[in-house]
Amino acid sequence: MNKDPQKINLSLVSHTNVGKTTLARTLLGRDIGEVGDRSHVTTEPEDYVLLRAPDDSELILWDTPGFGDSVRLAERLKARSNPIGWFTSEIWDRLTDKSLWLNQQAIKHVRDKSLVILYLVNASESPEAVPYVKAEMDILAWVNKPVIVLLNQMGEARPPEEEKAEVELWRDYLKPYAFVKAVMPMDAFARCWVQEYELWKEIELCLTDADKPTFASLHATWIRQKQALYSSSLEAMAAYMVKVSNDKEVLASQSLIERLRSIGRSLGFIKKDLHGAMEDAQVALSTRAADWLCTLTQRLININGLEGSGTKAEILRRMRSDWETQATIDPKAASLLGAVAGIAADIATGGATLGLGALGGAIVGALGGAGAAAAYNVQKGHKENIITWSPASMEGFLLDTVLLYLAVAHFGRGRGQWEDSESPAFWKTLAEQAIKAQNIDFKALKEKAADADQLRGEYTKILDKTLRDIFKSLYGVTI
Repeated sequence: MNKDPQKINLSLVSHTNVGKTTLARTLLGRDIGEVGDRSHVTTEPEDYVLLRAPDDSELILWDTPGFGDSVRLAERLKARSNPIGWFTSEIWDRLTDKSLWLNQQAIKHVRDKSLVILYLVNASESPEAVPYVKAEMDILAWVNKPVIVLLNQMGEARPPEEEKAEVELWRDYLKPYAFVKAVMPMDAFARCWVQEYELWKEIELCLTDADKPTFASLHATWIRQKQALYSSSLEAMAAYMVKVSNDKEVLASQSLIERLRSIGRSLGFIKKDLHGAMEDAQVALSTRAADWLCTLTQRLININGLEGSGTKAEILRRMRSDWETQATIDPKAASLLGAVAGIAADIATGGATLGLGALGGAIVGALGGAGAAAAYNVQKGHKENIITWSPASMEGFLLDTVLLYLAVAHFGRGRGQWEDSESPAFWKTLAEQAIKAQNIDFKALKEKAADADQLRGEYTKILDKTLRDIFKSLYGVTI
């Protein structure tokens, strides 16, 4: 077999219409070939440079025609060793069954050119229920090259233990075939780039010692490229968190009754939609946060080689409603606290459902005594009323940012234009656990940062730690 020592050739093969070209687009990070919901969209092998190293070595991915009549194809390949079989394959089929002939030419090309075969299967069906898999194992036995089986069409993201069970089902079925070296998930629509770490490892195990130096150079290049994209994504997310953290609205000084009414509305005691300075400030903060989230989404889409536009209008609906008000309270307002029952009754007319005692307790707990408020203001040097996002909100924004990145990182290019969608529940659980484990004091984080650059550096470390923990839980991979 003639091969260029500076090239590693991989062939992507499968039954027709299982998604080879779609997966090729996801792995390559660009649109190639033609994708269609019909048989034999790809009619002959097409080669694409998956990676090029500084030493000019290349990793080549071949997209091949899908197997059609796998049983007849396997029979033809077995019969090629005798003259009649060769004539049938090379002459008769070319004249009478072009599709079968093209399949034979493609599989000969795979045998002669490639070092490793990536065999794609439809994981939405059990292996026993798909009759062509056994015939295609016979075809791959004829090729006589190491095979890595990739499970496509796995459906929506599921917890690792559920996905592992499906992988084990296919591994058990394929155990009799010694040339199958690995079975792993690689969904064209929802694979995460982190899963490719495992793919690279399995490819390397399939290579001869003579090919491994070339592959090592390519592997190192791939890691540098992926880490650069990941770092750019972290920088974009950290910049977003800094913007939200530093955002504020300056309010006109409020009377105590206005503050009490605002607290009542936030607690659900007052149902009437009263617009005022506080409400305007909340709308302004939410609008900017939504706009910045749209910008972040577009940035992550671009960094990670996808196409599409930002997020949908309902981002505003998802904005947090937790506010932190640093208010300058007039000490003279202390005299009003003695009449809290009357104030509570005033608020109650707006729709309060709790008893006056409970409501009064909530108000006093929220505002504190006038003396404490005055000491706080003197200590902090507050001279105006400012509304900012609270620590609880910042934790929520961090969670949303992590979930957004996970959605982008799992969005296969072959899926087409970016579409925002709800994250799987177990992603949220993992993200919440990873964030909680860091015991982040968002207020102290902001106060200790000398400037925006230092705060961005702190958020970069937090995001990196969170995502690394999640990827370790999902895929057992340390990036």
